[in-house]
Amino acid sequence: MSPMVGIDPALMTRLIDGMKRVSGMIPDVDRQVERALTSLGIHLWGPSPLRDIGRQMSDLIPSLQGRLDLILAEPDRTSGTGGTLWADESPWLSSSPAEGAASAKTLATQLRDQVASHSLDPHLVAEIERHKNDPYFAMAFATEIPPRELKALINALYGAGLSASARPLQRDVITQDRLLTMLSTILGTASRGAGRMRLPDGYADQLVDGIENGQDAFAVKRLLQDAEFDHTFLLTVVQKLYDKDLAHPPDPSLPRDPWALPGPRDAAPGDLSPMGAALTALAHHPTVAQDFFTDPQRRPLAYLMRKHHWDSDADTELGWAIEAAGTEFRDHDLPPGHSRGYKSALIASWAVHFWSDPKVQQNLPNTRGHLGTILAQYTGDLHRDIRAFTERLPGVMTTRDADKNLIGAESYGAKFNAADLKQSMTWAFEDEETFKTAAVAHALYSTEMMDELGAKIAKEVAISFAVWKKAHPEATEQQASAMRQKLLEAQMSGGAGGEFAQAARNLSMTTWVITDAANLADIDSAKRGDTRFAIFKEITEKVAGLAPCPQGKFFGLLIDEAKGKIFGEIKSNNERRARADADTALGTAKHMFTDLTVAAMMRHGLFGDASAPAKTHPYHYEDFRTDSDGHFLRNGELVSWTDMNTSQQDSYEEWLGVNAIGRVFSEPSESIAIGFKDAEKYYSGHGS
Repeated sequence: MSPMVGIDPALMTRLIDGMKRVSGMIPDVDRQVERALTSLGIHLWGPSPLRDIGRQMSDLIPSLQGRLDLILAEPDRTSGTGGTLWADESPWLSSSPAEGAASAKTLATQLRDQVASHSLDPHLVAEIERHKNDPYFAMAFATEIPPRELKALINALYGAGLSASARPLQRDVITQDRLLTMLSTILGTASRGAGRMRLPDGYADQLVDGIENGQDAFAVKRLLQDAEFDHTFLLTVVQKLYDKDLAHPPDPSLPRDPWALPGPRDAAPGDLSPMGAALTALAHHPTVAQDFFTDPQRRPLAYLMRKHHWDSDADTELGWAIEAAGTEFRDHDLPPGHSRGYKSALIASWAVHFWSDPKVQQNLPNTRGHLGTILAQYTGDLHRDIRAFTERLPGVMTTRDADKNLIGAESYGAKFNAADLKQSMTWAFEDEETFKTAAVAHALYSTEMMDELGAKIAKEVAISFAVWKKAHPEATEQQASAMRQKLLEAQMSGGAGGEFAQAARNLSMTTWVITDAANLADIDSAKRGDTRFAIFKEITEKVAGLAPCPQGKFFGLLIDEAKGKIFGEIKSNNERRARADADTALGTAKHMFTDLTVAAMMRHGLFGDASAPAKTHPYHYEDFRTDSDGHFLRNGELVSWTDMNTSQQDSYEEWLGVNAIGRVFSEPSESIAIGFKDAEKYYSGHGS
């Protein structure tokens, strides 16, 4: 028999309500029937069948309600047709609240005894583990061992109250750690209770009571870090922890008492401030993190990033929570007050603003990677605000289309201050992996934009050419090819070609800022071994081979795939001639945009028809055709520089210098140079 059970919550609620009404009416109906029969001289012998029916209905109601509550509380439930919810009942070991309470009482008693005697049995932990997803057991267990006792038990497991030398080592607490994971999961199961199956009032208050004590902070952090919690419950707990933190801010000048440190003696307990107990849970629950970080009364982001002192590497956990809250959800389908994507953009914009502050950078030294991921996810907004030199306050782009340079309506965008971006990137790019993420994201974004515009030019040329062909049916193939080339060259110097050139200019500005922020712009030949410069050079040499994203959408999830393509493939063993000025960062960046632009134009036939090669197409020249050693196209597309052999590289460089291709390429090429100059003029000195 399948363990899956299905209930239509609306119908079940109506059934339960109907049974309550009917079972309440039956005693009155029974009495009226009995009086009527008595008046007719008819006497009933034995109990009335109506009374038995009413009693059976009343007895069934708690079971039906409990079943409904179980399915509503199940996080892994799935939706079926007609409003039916399906859930797997196999983890529900208890068939009733009473059965769950009996098991909880038995196991709680055994746990107390074993903790007191310092003899925790793995078999007991395994038995508790069997009940971790049983709502009846979880609710009873949470009541059987209330928060204050639960925290004390957790700390006793690790030798609380003993000297540091008497506490166990990490290798000796495998069973304790396993139990802690189970206790966290059980609390999560209990927190999701619905209807009458809910945690007692005041449970959250009891959980955070005494959190100023390091032992309690350790226990609460372990209880919150592994499970899936009810949204309202966890948000309430985090808000209470934040209020406690404000009332009792951590004082780094106070020495830690080794007698009071929780956990194994050879492991740092981590940050023991009230908010330190909440960070991992926030990272695991992005919706809770969003609602907490955007709390209009508390405004916690500024305090946590600017003022809160973090012990150990807890700042990494804060960065993780901010990243999850700012990137997990992207949408534009709902109004701001109901949109998760709106909150994502709001959190991202304010976080980048705070990260630009040197004091925050000093306070959060381990969060560069999280900042880099946020910048990558909002590359379109970064590009827009850098090229516009904006000085705006943090906020959200609430217009119908947050990125008008791409086809389709993009998700809610973040508003950035240009100087903030430069300062935050300068700091973040000290980490090589962060620099990779941001630089590859920008290369992907640039590829998508140029590809869309290349397709637009090709479409406009095709429409104009079709009109001309219709008007000149007698035209020869040679005349038709000449006219198509004429239309193409005209389009490249105006219309959609103007958009293409403008995009090259704007995108090159963003590239300059990224290059400068990574302190690459001044790298000369004496510093060719610099790691970040090598990373940047590898990106630029692969950019022509990046595939455009699906049209109309920039997906941040493609960044890791692109990084793998660039850095994960085996490099060519061919000796590669250094490109002119490619051993400086700006020279490398200019080559990147040249390759990217050429690749987009080649994909859409903007260098002319390959079958009847125009002067602007490589195949017009024998040295670059398919049967030559210098053939640098593959299936009609440009090969990445790093994948070319020496002959191909030489031929490609030679072709770029042919005067004839200027008929379609001069304006994009000139725009790239202008964009670099504009960015350098505005941003020199910013962020330094």
